[in-house]
Amino acid sequence: MYHLFYTLESSAMCCHAALEEAGAAYELHDVDLLSPLSAEYLALNPNGKVPTLIHERDDGERLVLFQSGGILLYLADCHPEANLAPPPGSSGRGLCYQWLHFLGEMVQQSYMMSYYSDRFTSASQGTAAVDEKGREWVAKLLGQVDSALESGPYFLGEQFSVCDLYLHTLSRWRPGDRSPFDGFANLASCAALVNERPAVQRMMAVHCAEIV
Repeated sequence: MYHLFYTLESSAMCCHAALEEAGAAYELHDVDLLSPLSAEYLALNPNGKVPTLIHERDDGERLVLFQSGGILLYLADCHPEANLAPPPGSSGRGLCYQWLHFLGEMVQQSYMMSYYSDRFTSASQGTAAVDEKGREWVAKLLGQVDSALESGPYFLGEQFSVCDLYLHTLSRWRPGDRSPFDGFANLASCAALVNERPAVQRMMAVHCAEIV
């Protein structure tokens, strides 16, 4: 049994979708990040963020994980029949590691520079410059990903993987009504294709008032 701690439209979306793809038994636990977090939750995730996954394993071990990229790879290993990632040691698995970490460490962090500019500067007048630089980085990095998807439709060609679930989550984060993938045809195409998957639709029914 899995327990996924989440907030709506957060990076927990891709982990939730992976659980659905795997057909795993799980329970969802909504975390209110706008209120003081309980000591119990901070003991699970001292960063005070989501997602957090608890796996009550068949061998009796209780494993607690945070960081969406790590959770995705763990679920891929626990459920090889779901084909969420290529086999360990394969070249495809290497590319899966590369793109999953690139999306989390580079692209998502650049998003954060715009959404949470105050976290990246101690200067009271510095947030506008951080936001501007973040938008520059987002455009540059999404351009790199768009080029990598030219041989798509997925990151690994014809093979769907957890990388595509992560990309789909990033496609949901948009300033105002403008999609961050505007002008990046390959990114938009990949995200739209992932969005059509039944498991992703089930996840979206929980996270999003309107499924698009």
